[in-house]
Amino acid sequence: MNQSQRPVIFLDFDDVICLNRPYGGYDAKLAIHDESSEVWARLFDAKAKQHLEMLHEKFTPWFVISSSWWWLFDREELVEVMQRSGLSFVSDSLHSAWATPKQSRQGMRATEVKSWLALHPEFSNAWVVIDDKLSGTGFKNWSREALSYVVLCQLEVGLQTLEVAQLHDALERRMNIKS
Repeated sequence: MNQSQRPVIFLDFDDVICLNRPYGGYDAKLAIHDESSEVWARLFDAKAKQHLEMLHEKFTPWFVISSSWWWLFDREELVEVMQRSGLSFVSDSLHSAWATPKQSRQGMRATEVKSWLALHPEFSNAWVVIDDKLSGTGFKNWSREALSYVVLCQLEVGLQTLEVAQLHDALERRMNIKS
């Protein structure tokens, strides 16, 4: 499967796979040089990781990080965090353009996604967004069709069965569009 045949998942961390209970991005940054830290086992929600891995196994997507975490970590650090925390399947499937272009910290997530897609038009019909209702900003102005590929998780709940079903449906529609 060549690069453009695989869909892209734009992945946010906070309130999607990291519920910040008991640890969040700042804790991971502080623990990055500590091999034995308990942060790694509890940083990402176990159920959300399972859901994400199931989507990965079925659709073999590229992942593009669309998260405030890229303000804290460079690519190598973020890969290390994912590998230590049981998300090697994500770090191993990062697209070569691994993150959305940085906007201002208060920038709209939708603008970041559109900017990335403008730089990679081969994925214009092969993407979905997993974000949360707080940081997933700017999508309300998108067309109904585009919005059907954006899944926003509940705050402090993260990626659950309902969102996985929506993502599964969206990715299947994307795969049929591309055929």
